[in-house]
Amino acid sequence: MSSEREARIDKSHYFDARYLKRERMYSFVEQIELIKQYAAVEDQLLEIGKGNGFVADFCTRYLGYTVKTVDVNEDLQPDVIDDITAPRHLPENSADVVVCYEVLEHMPFEKSVAAVENMVRIARKYVLISVPDMRYFISGRFTVFGSGPIFLQKLISTRRFRQARKKFGDDHHWEIGLKTDAATYSAAYVRQNLFKTVRLIKDYRDIAVPWHHYFVVKTGK
Repeated sequence: MSSEREARIDKSHYFDARYLKRERMYSFVEQIELIKQYAAVEDQLLEIGKGNGFVADFCTRYLGYTVKTVDVNEDLQPDVIDDITAPRHLPENSADVVVCYEVLEHMPFEKSVAAVENMVRIARKYVLISVPDMRYFISGRFTVFGSGPIFLQKLISTRRFRQARKKFGDDHHWEIGLKTDAATYSAAYVRQNLFKTVRLIKDYRDIAVPWHHYFVVKTGK
């Protein structure tokens, strides 16, 4: 999705029942937990891509963070209207932690690389990112009741979220696991190219919402 098209999306899209599904709420929880892990309460947070504002509002109202939101869509009423691929109003080292969840896939991959580099320039401590991951996911769960191994249950689930060669319109330009004529966006490819100039210290898929892949970048010293 181009910045121009993103800027024209009606605000109601982010409050529609089809958007606010149970799985998305699970994702909001993981996004907030990641912020709690890497940001101190006194840190200045910058969220790229406001969406419906749930994460920023929760962190501000209930966790005591100071969060500034950035978006290209004026209708979402962000604190700053700007494009992270070529920011004009976001100075270097102006935030402690920069957050960018489910945004980068809406732009061509080369612009995503530029966006990551800009976020690292802005953040004094960390950049927290998530992007869609369409690959198969296998999870296991073991449950023990009582003081000993009286009952043991193992659940194995396998799911693929999209076809590897699914054709995207102007919504998602890329996802981890997507194959196009230009590139195969494997996890290794994304690590090597999206984060080639930065210090990636952690990446993982959340078992509750495995179609989102999280990355933590360390900035500064």
